[in-house]
Amino acid sequence: MNVTFEQISRQFSKQALHIQWNKAITTAYSDTMLITKSLTHFAPEFIYVGYRSGLPDHAEGLEQASLMLINDTVEPASGQHQQIYSRQNRMEFGAGEDVFELYNQIRGLFLEEAEREQAKGRMLEACVAGKGLDAIVCAAAELMGNPVIIIDVSYKVLASSDCSGVSDPIWSDNLHKGYCSYDFIAAVHQLKSVQTGIESLEAYEVECSGSRVTKLVAKIRIGSKPVGNVIVLGDTRPIEQKDHELAGFTAGLVAAELAKNSFYRNSSQAEYEELIYELLENEENGPVLIQESLQSGVHLPKGRLSILVLELTGYEASASGKHTGYLRDQLHLHFGEERLIFYHEYMVGVSEGDTASSRSREYDPSLREFLVSHQLRLGISREFTDLTDCRKYYLQALKALEIGRIVWPAEPRVLYADVQLYDLLSPHAQHDSRDVTHPALTVLREFDEKHHADLYHTLYCYLKNNQQLQKTADELFVHRNTLRYRLRQIDELIQLDLRQIDQVLRLYMSYQMTDYLEKLNGGGSRASDI
Repeated sequence: MNVTFEQISRQFSKQALHIQWNKAITTAYSDTMLITKSLTHFAPEFIYVGYRSGLPDHAEGLEQASLMLINDTVEPASGQHQQIYSRQNRMEFGAGEDVFELYNQIRGLFLEEAEREQAKGRMLEACVAGKGLDAIVCAAAELMGNPVIIIDVSYKVLASSDCSGVSDPIWSDNLHKGYCSYDFIAAVHQLKSVQTGIESLEAYEVECSGSRVTKLVAKIRIGSKPVGNVIVLGDTRPIEQKDHELAGFTAGLVAAELAKNSFYRNSSQAEYEELIYELLENEENGPVLIQESLQSGVHLPKGRLSILVLELTGYEASASGKHTGYLRDQLHLHFGEERLIFYHEYMVGVSEGDTASSRSREYDPSLREFLVSHQLRLGISREFTDLTDCRKYYLQALKALEIGRIVWPAEPRVLYADVQLYDLLSPHAQHDSRDVTHPALTVLREFDEKHHADLYHTLYCYLKNNQQLQKTADELFVHRNTLRYRLRQIDELIQLDLRQIDQVLRLYMSYQMTDYLEKLNGGGSRASDI
């Protein structure tokens, strides 16, 4: 059994008057002893409890000893003593403390540590003996006195201890179904405790308004790759600090077990999900992974492909007023063939053919209504044919979401093909938009500001509508004669031949580039949304 000075400090932080921690002393303690005048040697593997007056005068090792002292006498002020004391691990307590009570408290820490080590040993034996995840989680639940659940990165339940007494209705439903609903996933990733904890390597606690039960989460990693989570439900007793270490230990054992069992997958659907996850994580091993999947008989998408990325951060399950499986049902309805998986904060799928990646922004109104009503956003990559390029096109779809929020904030579905120009401009984000503005457009803006006119916006709409008078007039809500008058003014000011395609191209591109850089730099836009 090994207890550190840091653990002891946490235990006695409110009780001690002063704590001095010499971080150069890294030895963990195997036991504790009472201080007596007969002591001749202070061993580094012990922490000593007693009265300051009881310290022996000439004991060996005192300069680097670990001490818990009751201040019953005034400490000598000589420089020699100060030099000795500065190198110790030292906790000081008030004169009214009972030395035997302190000793019993520290002994309790060692006994608890011994019990934990024994339980860890049982869990380790279960892992070595190949008894599987069920044996590990049952031992972990016995050790921590609370239900323990293992889920993978797709939020499927891989194993759990006896959870018949789970009072949390959401987790009770998850366990009954064997997976977590998309509504649950979306809600979880909006919790601040999850957003903070997910960046940490340590176990972290999660609390939410919908449940009185605190959850302790420890990430399961194989190498540097996250493959799931150990969830401890604080249902039977409150989560304690010591549970954090035990949850992390459990996650390590689970990772070893999963590594032995090829990610614990046994169905073609699960193998497909694992493949896409692996391709998104590391494209270098793509050819080998795909070959292995083909040999296993997994059906892989082929032909013209594109990556779909659905952002769930704005989704509110409670606001939908639907049943808990509603989001999953709706996503399967619209994207059933894409076989979406949960990856980081997104739902990600590989689309075959034209089903969801039409190049036009005119698309199924029911899909748009679904996305808008539930505050979801969809990014779609360009088409590709080699499945090993999944990560490259996943990043494209993410970029479509990022740029779409700037350029078309009201548009829930954005194709990378529509924003590629803006992506190319991103390295120049700090540039002044005037650097890319066509001189003719500068003239129009200056005229508008001086005369309170709208020629800059009028020319943009005219070019966008392929120089069709009626369509442009309708969009601007003006009469055709009003539009003709404005166009004559524009012609007199800029003196460019709009029958020449190269002139039109330069002007239209300048509109788009200026608009994007102004929005990117927080300056808004004086053109319409484009």
